Amino acid sequence: MSNKPQRLLEKYELLLDHLDFDYIRQSNNGHEVENILKVLRSGEEGHFPQLTAFAEERLKSLRPDSKLLRKEQPLATQHTMPEEQWENITTRLNEWQTMMKTIEEDLRSMQDEVEDPTVPRIRSVPVIDLEQEICVTAKAPSQSKYIKYCDYDRWDKFDADAVALKMDLDEERHREMVRINNQKNSEMPKIVELPPQAKLSQQEKQVIAGKLREKGNDNFRAKEFKEAVEEYDRSLDLYPTAACYNNRAIAYIKLQRYNEAIADCDLCLMIEPTNLKALLRKAQAFTLSDKKREAYQIYCDVLRLEPSNAIALSHTANLRRQLTDLPPPNAVRMAIEEVSNAEPDIDFRQLVRPKHVIKDRLPESIKQLKNDTITLVRQHAETLAKRDTKDMTLSTEPPRRSTPLIEEL
Repeated sequence: MSNKPQRLLEKYELLLDHLDFDYIRQSNNGHEVENILKVLRSGEEGHFPQLTAFAEERLKSLRPDSKLLRKEQPLATQHTMPEEQWENITTRLNEWQTMMKTIEEDLRSMQDEVEDPTVPRIRSVPVIDLEQEICVTAKAPSQSKYIKYCDYDRWDKFDADAVALKMDLDEERHREMVRINNQKNSEMPKIVELPPQAKLSQQEKQVIAGKLREKGNDNFRAKEFKEAVEEYDRSLDLYPTAACYNNRAIAYIKLQRYNEAIADCDLCLMIEPTNLKALLRKAQAFTLSDKKREAYQIYCDVLRLEPSNAIALSHTANLRRQLTDLPPPNAVRMAIEEVSNAEPDIDFRQLVRPKHVIKDRLPESIKQLKNDTITLVRQHAETLAKRDTKDMTLSTEPPRRSTPLIEEL
């Protein structure tokens, strides 16, 4: 019985009818289309370039992140890349190399000036003359460690026991090295801090501050916010940066120390006025400290810098629902300027002068009404006085009887 290799159709449990345009078009199983594409690319059932391309397009629509769609690209060289891009890469590499050389020279000059026994010396890279090394290696006779079968002189000098002993020693040395490395990995790393009197250059401070900031970020990810603030404090003492102020602000927010978070955001904005993270965290601290109007102003500043910021848009809408008297985010305050007294006053009455002026008759009417009332009262008083005098004259005369008196019988 011969061991015949298994066909891919049998391996993937496919039928020959599955290698068809209609079947591939109707199939919604990405894994099945992958298997069909593998069979087509293998060439076991024939070479069908159009069907293979159609299967690739169908697989791209079903599973765009499939490994079968990855295409290997050759390494970029000077001849395959555009000339401008190659020149840009070479110039950037040369600039980086010159910058590293200047930093190394500065560190060496500083170490030569100040010799402190507590500070370790800077490790240097030995300079190797490549031309000399190539000449030496070319002159040296090339001896292979393998002995040819026809080299009887070397076989006579070959000592199998010595080679076996050497192999045992190498294996023992390798085991010891592995044991030592495992022991070092199991031990806690010892962090040796530099003494406070050690003088560091600006580049050294920047590097150490960056490492302390990364350590603070690790503590923040582990939700150890107090330790993170301590590491950020050390980093800022060495080399203050906007990123470190920003990170310490969010750590203060997690610790509910909102005033300190706002102060760190202000320091960050002094270094980078357009830092959106600092503005958003400052607004968050204002909101959590129940200063919603100040937070709304900060969110409006964020929208002026980035009108499509989703966080600022959602928070401004939420704050406007809570406080109905807030202006819209795009409102602009008008600046009111006071007019100085040195300028002449403008009489606006001259600009609104009517064509025909009608005299007001109300005062004359009131005066006439007063005079009329006085005359009426006076006339009434005179008539009353005449009536009283007439009544008095009539009362002195005896009253006349119009009917006779009736005598008593």
